[in-house]
Amino acid sequence: MSELFEPEIVALYCGRSLAKGDYLPEGARRGSGFKVRFVMIPCSSKIETSYLIKLIEQGADGVAVVACPTKQCQFLVGSARAEHRIKHAQDLLEEVGMSADRLGMVRGHDLTSDQIMTIAEERANAIRQLGENQMKIID
Repeated sequence: MSELFEPEIVALYCGRSLAKGDYLPEGARRGSGFKVRFVMIPCSSKIETSYLIKLIEQGADGVAVVACPTKQCQFLVGSARAEHRIKHAQDLLEEVGMSADRLGMVRGHDLTSDQIMTIAEERANAIRQLGENQMKIID
């Protein structure tokens, strides 16, 4: 594993998990030893298993999903549905010999942009132990 490896993380976050008045610019940012691309989604229930797998297939080293707490989801069961889909995607990754730890979900409410950046950094730290996404190396 290269010491120069900077994990590339995609952070999908529910717009309702962000604190009112806080703003998280969409797009790529550099953290301390990792890169992250922030994408706001209207609800975590919109996440599909195939989309999560596609992000890994297209070269992301890891994906962090930030969902609202169970009882605060605007669609009642959206974050629970997302959790189920993430678990399914993790199972598929394990089946093909990749670690389930490439995908993770955190629930939060009134999170600041700094807190979401910290969530992305925590996912990057977990990914660093796994090494670079082998699908990225194939290209």
